[in-house]
Amino acid sequence: MLRFRNVDLWRIGGVAGAAVRSTGKTLCIDALDTTGCDYLLYTHSHEGHFPGGVGSFYSPFGGMTVNPGDVLELGPFKVAVVHAYNVTKTKDGKPIHPKGFGVGYLVEANGVRIYHMGDTDLIKEMTEVKDVDVLLVPIGGGSVMTPEEAADAVALLRPKIAVPIHYTDKKHYVKFRDAAHPYTNVIALHAPISKG
Repeated sequence: MLRFRNVDLWRIGGVAGAAVRSTGKTLCIDALDTTGCDYLLYTHSHEGHFPGGVGSFYSPFGGMTVNPGDVLELGPFKVAVVHAYNVTKTKDGKPIHPKGFGVGYLVEANGVRIYHMGDTDLIKEMTEVKDVDVLLVPIGGGSVMTPEEAADAVALLRPKIAVPIHYTDKKHYVKFRDAAHPYTNVIALHAPISKG
């Protein structure tokens, strides 16, 4: 768990799952296990991000539908919905995550700004995001940024802390850490290992 100015952040499973706790409430993004989540947000509907069968949630694909530009007030959390999409990651000539398919979230709680980028490439809309304290950045390549591209996003955004997500190969983490470290503090938060 990471504590930053009285806001707690931890990984909650899946490829990009994260939870943010402030003033006794927990907001979860891409949670596969929704236990303890007061508010649920999903970036997109791919496996490893959305478990299905979830009651009340916010997403670009179902539940309470959100789109880039929307702002949500959820208890102690102010959430701005932002773009997340692929430009260079394609399958059969088409983006794996086309524009409009998924989103990212800029969460503000107790004066702390946390940017969960979602599944994305380095995109022009990122230049509009300012004053990021904690960046949850996908680094695994394939359908998201490579470690080097993710380090470029860190250099652009200059968060105080970067937490890599969406990777399984430790080599990706090491490449990202080494490239991003001049611009931020890189912290590896590991999702809990499921028993079963």
